[in-house]
Amino acid sequence: MPIQARLRTGVLTATGASLIIGSLTAAAPAPALPTAAAPTSEAVFVLDAGSGKFGTTQLRRTAQSHSIQTVRNQVGTATDTQVLSLGNQRAVADSTLASSPNKAERAAWAASSTFVDLSWPDLGAARYTVYRDGVRIGDTKGHSIRDTAVTPGTEAAYTVSGETEGGTGHTWRLNATVPVDDSPATLAATARQIEAKAKKYSKTTVVWRSFIRQKWATVPKKLGSVSGCKYTSGYKYAGDNRGYSKKITGPGFRAGVRGVIHWNKSSYDLYPQTGWTKVYKSKTGKFVAKRKASTKKIDFRAMTKHNGKTRSVRGTVEATDPFCPKSGPRRAGIGVTFDMRLARNGDFYATGKYRQAPDHELYVYGHKGKKHSTKVVHRSKSSSLLCLSQPMCERGTINNYGSY
Repeated sequence: MPIQARLRTGVLTATGASLIIGSLTAAAPAPALPTAAAPTSEAVFVLDAGSGKFGTTQLRRTAQSHSIQTVRNQVGTATDTQVLSLGNQRAVADSTLASSPNKAERAAWAASSTFVDLSWPDLGAARYTVYRDGVRIGDTKGHSIRDTAVTPGTEAAYTVSGETEGGTGHTWRLNATVPVDDSPATLAATARQIEAKAKKYSKTTVVWRSFIRQKWATVPKKLGSVSGCKYTSGYKYAGDNRGYSKKITGPGFRAGVRGVIHWNKSSYDLYPQTGWTKVYKSKTGKFVAKRKASTKKIDFRAMTKHNGKTRSVRGTVEATDPFCPKSGPRRAGIGVTFDMRLARNGDFYATGKYRQAPDHELYVYGHKGKKHSTKVVHRSKSSSLLCLSQPMCERGTINNYGSY
């Protein structure tokens, strides 16, 4: 069935400590990490999440205290960058995400040729886990981290994730550019490079898909007896028979949403979709019926105004089995809500919750001409089909599951 796009132009208003990591390699995933014992155990260039700015951090190496100084402030059309100094250290910084009106979404990085400092808001998580290029490099109870295992002239993709009380997950993705040296001219040139790269991206696509991994699925007896669904005992449902897929379109799924944010115009696109639910006799395999779930409760919308740099979005997928009650205590189906802050340069913040069935995947694609980058935001396997019934399972939290 052709996908119908709904064009949207309106806007809905949305309602410590540090750790230094040195000389870590990307060889072994998630071993027991050593405790840093450096004399200075703090990231230097730390964002103040309250104000969304650098400059309030105090560093005491001697009897005299030094504050972060902004040497150069470059407010571009696609990014916000600065050249910073503190004592004898200099760094280039990207604070594009820090401009968010929502404190939880604010994060930033600052880099010299020998380190990358990451900082994010302290939302009360017991622990924040940090990944570099898909490899876990450390954990911290604070809201900043320094990574010294960097290579001058390269880029590094960082992910920070934590879960706060009540089971709310938070994930920040920051793409840092490590300058070749720390001279003022090089740092200024690196800032211009960051802006130029971000301007090449014309749009960002967000895709959520919920799918049945197995070839066949049956309604659990416990659920079937109370569900009120038409086909339970003696019937089987055709699954999507696949694993995770990074394709923007194409793979089969039960329900999903694709939303597109344009960086050169204020409108955005919504593509809601559900797949065919096909029912067969369990014993004979005889085809019985097929039907599609409604897309009325599948939505994607911008939560903030267009500024060409960042935008907050919200996605919702609520889809019931088309052969089951659509409302009431016996309702069964797929359910997810996610909130994201997208940056044109590829950085993002993500949070949300979902029913833990069936399998789920969430991706972000940055479009540059005919090419696009792909970032895995979330992947989770089905806990049990019982979770399709609201009372059966607690909701899962959208967080980084080590899939970057």
